[in-house]
Amino acid sequence: LIRSKQWYQRRVRDSNLEDVSNGNSWNIKSSTDVNKSLGYHAKSGAGKYGGEIVGMTTKTDEEIDEWIAKWIRDNPRYDLLGKNCHKFAYEFMVWLTDGVYRCEHPAHSTDSGKSSNFFDLSGFATEQDGNAIASFSVAQGRARAGLFEGKLQVGQVNAQAVCGPGLGVFLDTSLAEAKLDAGNIIGVRVGLNCNTGVGVRNGNLEGHILGFG
Repeated sequence: LIRSKQWYQRRVRDSNLEDVSNGNSWNIKSSTDVNKSLGYHAKSGAGKYGGEIVGMTTKTDEEIDEWIAKWIRDNPRYDLLGKNCHKFAYEFMVWLTDGVYRCEHPAHSTDSGKSSNFFDLSGFATEQDGNAIASFSVAQGRARAGLFEGKLQVGQVNAQAVCGPGLGVFLDTSLAEAKLDAGNIIGVRVGLNCNTGVGVRNGNLEGHILGFG
């Protein structure tokens, strides 16, 4: 996640093998921390070809450092499907934005717990490094339990202009939409939308001309 060119990424610090069954099976136990770096992209290379703005935050640097320290204390060990980088990024994003965010990528973690929220008229508008976006909805609700996440939204409008990294103008509108995801493995989406735009954003080449669905 990025905040004013400050990147936060979960990092596996060290790993060791743990005997859990009389020497017949082993678990890899990894301790982790969160790596911070400044720049237009993360030290790992993430974001080099563009990223996306998911929302806005009023949290201070001190509050962020405190939240990260507590999160690491609560999740000291890394595992591939549960306490992974998706869990960190998802929970960090929800906390930073107070639940008002736009993210089309489901979190692939079996350990994200249970949560739900509902908002009436809500949204945000902001710009950073040549990427300007405004995203508003009349009403939306989300519910999550482990790997599964459901979302229902009414009257969604997203307008975006990108000029580095990437280039293009996009308008995504949705009268109503419901979707259910199981991590980033499989998902189902039903709704009525109209999307128009052409260009490169979030590292992808896109083209829509009054695309109804």
